[in-house]
Parts: sequence; C-alpha cells; structure tokens
Amino acid sequence: MRQTKLFLFILIVTIQSCQTANQKEENNDKLLIGSWKFIADQELDNNNQVKNEDTNVRGLLIYTVDGKMSVQLLWHGSRTSLVNDTIMNQDGKSFGVGLGNSSWTLDQSRKIIDTYDAYFGDYSVDWKNKVVTHTISGNLRPEKEGTSYKRAFQIKGDTLFLRSADPDPNMKWQTKWIRNKR
Repeated sequence: MRQTKLFLFILIVTIQSCQTANQKEENNDKLLIGSWKFIADQELDNNNQVKNEDTNVRGLLIYTVDGKMSVQLLWHGSRTSLVNDTIMNQDGKSFGVGLGNSSWTLDQSRKIIDTYDAYFGDYSVDWKNKVVTHTISGNLRPEKEGTSYKRAFQIKGDTLFLRSADPDPNMKWQTKWIRNKR
C-alpha cells in the first residue's frame, strides 16, 4: 500500500512538472509575438558592452502568431527629401508605384536604398539556444530572397535585443527594440 501511494505521488508530481514545462513553452511562444519599435542600433565591445549607439533610426518589427514576420528600418540624417519624383506627387496620391519611369537620379536612388531596409517572410524560434531565424520571402534587395538570418535574442521585460547568431568575432552589434503597447 505504501509503495502504491509513493508511486502515485511520483506520477502526479511528474505529470504536473510536464504540464508546467509545457505552459512555460507556450508562454515563451507569446514573448516574441506582436510589434516592436526600433530603439537603437548598437555597436558592442569585446565584452559585449554597448560602446556606440545610433538612435537616428526608425523601425518596426512584427512577429505574428502564425509564424510570419516583417521588418522595416529607416535611417535618418543622410536621406534628403525628393521633391520631384514619380512615386509621390506631393499630394499623397501615388501614381508611379512599381516598375516604370522614375525621375530619380542614380545618386538619389542609392540614397534611398542605403537608408531604408525592409523584408518579410517566415520565422522560427529555437528557444533552447535563444535564436530566431528569419527566412526571407520578400526583400527590398531581391538578391536576398530565400536568405535566412539567424538572430540570437534576449528579452528583458518589454525590451528585445537581437544580434547575429554568427560566431564571427567581428560581428559586434545588436539592435534594441521595445514592445509596442496599445
């Protein structure tokens, strides 16, 4: 009788432990889901401490419940307003979106490409190693389609830190995001 009670006790504790672990894993899945506001592009020193920070960037990162993601980044400062272009006629009405003629010079086009980045696709999370993988299905730079970006991540409260998961010691950067709230 005593052995039966001991067995039942161990069985109940084991089942509850498994349920708690599953609940924690489900809660983890919700940690990334939502939209994130870009705060800073950070350069790290050899001890992974922030040594430089660029906050002159706006951005939005979105992770959805169904495994989709999207990110857009706009660097300020060097991009100048394009007064006469065929994408926007300064009245908010777009009439030249897509392939077609553009009045942009080569230098203006480069400025736009060099100060804006955007891509979307699928994401997966390796919670054990704290790595999120972005698999690109659409990108401002078409040659990046199909690329996978592996990002080590850390979440502290409502702040998300992403950095390259590449073991290259020269990859000393991270991005800092804050969760958007309603």
